[in-house]
Amino acid sequence: MRPLYDIDQDILDCLDMETGEIIDVEKLSSLQMERDRKLEGVALWIKDMKAEAAAVKEEADKLTARKKALENKMESLKTWLLMALDGEKLNTPRCKVYQTHSQRVAIVGDEKDLIAWLERNTKDPREYIRYKEPELRKDEIKKALKNGKEIEYAKLEDTESVVIK
Repeated sequence: MRPLYDIDQDILDCLDMETGEIIDVEKLSSLQMERDRKLEGVALWIKDMKAEAAAVKEEADKLTARKKALENKMESLKTWLLMALDGEKLNTPRCKVYQTHSQRVAIVGDEKDLIAWLERNTKDPREYIRYKEPELRKDEIKKALKNGKEIEYAKLEDTESVVIK
């Protein structure tokens, strides 16, 4: 992808272009150029990577939508093919098509009702139910800490970040 900004090659030479890591901190720090120009070059490179990441995400979203559309078409064509075969087999030099039978579980009603029933009526519901690991709601913990509540094993800590626009 072509960079959006003209970034000084001396700065780019200090960075691993694949990972974005600074591979030569001393060289970057010792570059004989105006401080503001050096800082601007790094900031512009970050903006460039942000734009590239957005473009990659957009393309990934398009590919995901395309994949879903293809999967839907395949299912529709499989349904038509099975109907057209009417239980018969098709065997040609280029393909073989036949119908198989299998079973799957269909939930009758609300899944929550089945979970409640299994919890009441089985010795060990974990045999049938997978319980997910608890997940912390850090935004709520942060609010509580800010309001003066003491929560063991949690604290507020100040961090710094860079804003580049």
